[in-house]
Amino acid sequence: MLALNVLLPDAGARNNPYVDSLDNVIKTQKAVAPYDACFRMADYYRMNEQYDEAVRVANMYKSIAQKEKNVLETVKTYALLTNIFTNREDYPTAQLFQDSAALAAGNSREVLVKAYVNYARLVFYYGVDEDEMLSKLAQETLLLIEPDGKDPFLEGKCNYFLYVVNTFLDDFEKSRHYALKTIANAMQAKEMNLLASGYAALGTAYTYKYDADHTANYLDSIMHYTRLAGDCYLRYPGKVTSHTYYIARINEASYQLKYSYPSSPALGKQIVDSVQSILNFMDTHEDFAKAGIIANCYGIMATVARNQGNTAKALSYLKKGWAIVDSSTLPHLFYPKNNLLTDIANTYAAMGDYKKAFETQGDLFLNNAKLFDEGRSRTISQLEAQYQAEKKERELQVWKGQVQNQQRTRYLYMCLGAIGLVGVVFMFRSYHFRLKYSLEREQKLEVEKHDTQTRIRLQEEEQARLKAEQELLELQQQKLRDEMMVSQLQVQHKNEVLQQLKEKLNEESPVNIRQIIHEENLLDSDFENARFRIQEVHPNFFKTLNELSNTRLTSLDQKYCAYIYLSMDTKQIAQLLNVEPKSVRMTKYRLKQKFGLEKETDLAAFLRNIS
Repeated sequence: MLALNVLLPDAGARNNPYVDSLDNVIKTQKAVAPYDACFRMADYYRMNEQYDEAVRVANMYKSIAQKEKNVLETVKTYALLTNIFTNREDYPTAQLFQDSAALAAGNSREVLVKAYVNYARLVFYYGVDEDEMLSKLAQETLLLIEPDGKDPFLEGKCNYFLYVVNTFLDDFEKSRHYALKTIANAMQAKEMNLLASGYAALGTAYTYKYDADHTANYLDSIMHYTRLAGDCYLRYPGKVTSHTYYIARINEASYQLKYSYPSSPALGKQIVDSVQSILNFMDTHEDFAKAGIIANCYGIMATVARNQGNTAKALSYLKKGWAIVDSSTLPHLFYPKNNLLTDIANTYAAMGDYKKAFETQGDLFLNNAKLFDEGRSRTISQLEAQYQAEKKERELQVWKGQVQNQQRTRYLYMCLGAIGLVGVVFMFRSYHFRLKYSLEREQKLEVEKHDTQTRIRLQEEEQARLKAEQELLELQQQKLRDEMMVSQLQVQHKNEVLQQLKEKLNEESPVNIRQIIHEENLLDSDFENARFRIQEVHPNFFKTLNELSNTRLTSLDQKYCAYIYLSMDTKQIAQLLNVEPKSVRMTKYRLKQKFGLEKETDLAAFLRNIS
């Protein structure tokens, strides 16, 4: 497992070379307006939560852009201001700047102008947790700018927003995909704070995968990318905010504590040392929202001490964290206060000091009430902002529809005027051709009517001819079937006569049993062949016989049915089969029983009907 090894920059450095370089560009660049430097500086101050400075630089940026009448840069300033006031949770002001971005864009068809109008809306919806609109707008913006690849910074922000949405949906593959794209875009744009955020996002994405199947490779990925996020602060001095750095290092310690510490107690001291080094670094660097981060640091150290069984030390850490957050005047600290008070109460209870635990629970109850009020206030504010945003969206759609309708109406009137003018020009000319056209049309209709009647008559005659040919073909096939059956039965009869002759010739000589059996087999084979050929012409004859019979028909039964079907009388059948006529009549009676026929039913008629 990777060990926790936090490297810290020089604790005494307070100047930011990156911001200084941007400021120098803004002051010295004369030939070309310093748009990029202004944008980067204002955004840096925003990310570091130095909102007053961010607003100052953004307004200066806006003045330059408006003076130069640069629509794109003006829209970008309004997008920046929307982002700043959304971060400050001043949603009405953010909404005004968002509207200003759309107004500044006007009817511009420039792709990047449209994209940055969308960006103003994106940062607003990100601030009010409207994931559905956030996802829709991010994808629409990517469709605008990805083909040209002219603004990798904006691509990176859109991909980061899509990462956030898919993280909430627990979709690891998509979260990982968009985090990787964020990293690639950040490198291309040289936006190192966005790069650090991308690495942190990728590390967070792998926590969901590791929590699901506990594969060691995923834990290595968590620690690797989380450490890369913090290292960006050291690799790119001044270009990554201290806030981003703190969060990355605290996440690194938290992941080690959560995933590695229980199985490796030796990491406990490393975790405490690393978190303490973060606290030492914060003491020597200006930070504008460090109370909550300090509370997290002391919470991590208290957890390590508690796991080692040192509750007194854990309580000491928690009290230090509480002293920091309780004295802070920054907003939105009720949640870290709540965590600290909960841990303090539990620690007192573990030490057996139930009085202090009860007193702390009272403080926790009061803080929970404030946390609830703060959460409700923020929720109401967000819902109000969402409502206003949805209202604006509906108004925008209505306005777009009205504009489109007006354009369509204008085009329609123009077309109608043109059509009317053309109609007046050709009205008199067309009048002289109407009568001639009507006569020609009537003649054409008469010809078409006559042709149609002729085609119908020919079709009827053709159908009648085909029907007659079909009936003639059926008669010929029936005659052919009868002739074939007769010829096959005649062949059988000749074989039987030949057998009788052979028997008479051999009456005075020894009887050859094998020869007789062989000849009988030949006769049976001939009949089977005949039956096969009959089946080719009458494919369903014998099959239908067996289906209609109540019991299985023997080969002899099938012979009788074939003779009867060919209209042979009892005497002829008796001669062919070399039996008595009485036997033939008995067999006919037996066949009627097998077919379930009444006594008065004619067996020959029945057989002819089923063929």
